[in-house]
Amino acid sequence: MDVGTAKASAAERARVPHHLIDVADPGERYDVARYQREARAALADIAGRGRLAVVVGGTGLYVRALLDGLDLAAVPSDPELRARLEREAAAGADVYARLREIDPEAASRVDPRNRRRVIRYLEASLLTGGVSARWRRDEAVPATKIGLDPPRPWLAERIERRVRDMVAAGVLDEARALAERGIDPRLPSMSAHGYVHWAAHLRGEIPLEAAMALTVRDTKAYSRRQMTWFRGDPAIRWIDPTTVDPLSFATAALGAAA
Repeated sequence: MDVGTAKASAAERARVPHHLIDVADPGERYDVARYQREARAALADIAGRGRLAVVVGGTGLYVRALLDGLDLAAVPSDPELRARLEREAAAGADVYARLREIDPEAASRVDPRNRRRVIRYLEASLLTGGVSARWRRDEAVPATKIGLDPPRPWLAERIERRVRDMVAAGVLDEARALAERGIDPRLPSMSAHGYVHWAAHLRGEIPLEAAMALTVRDTKAYSRRQMTWFRGDPAIRWIDPTTVDPLSFATAALGAAA
């Protein structure tokens, strides 16, 4: 899934070692608990070599699980309950409205259109009385947190350009290859932005321009949810990357924290 995930190029990885790239197949189920284990192991390996780790990404739950020490073992799972919720959702039940009623904070963190994620949150909320209230904290990882907060028009233009570049780089061929492999569309890998729309276009259900517009829409909406999530972290130091060089700022911030 190189194109659709904007995977770092071979040249970029040759300049700076990257971790947790190509660790799973699209047909595997990869979740936040596995990420937490593997990312913490990578951090330990980097620290053991006397090097500085830079954690880059925008999925709030994953960042929180890694740095803030969410105890994911505290969030139970019940396959039978999840299967029942999936059947209810397939029959038209509004599972997102139910999640919002039980745990509004958890509902604010998830895209209502991401039915798989909504059902997982609802499952955990039903089992615990509220995911947000029950997630305990394990050992946190000391970190200097820097957030990028560019003007919305600048960000919107970048998102639109990225979608066009993905198409030019061959994301349709990538999506076609995944479909030919018979990858289960319910797997987390297939919820990555764009793939559901590229697949719909390849099936002849929507034109390419519509698939691109829907991918842009979903990405913009996700960027707004990212800001909602991360605004709640008082440790983040925000900068506008259109006026402040992030690398220079990070170097100065790390020097001050040393």
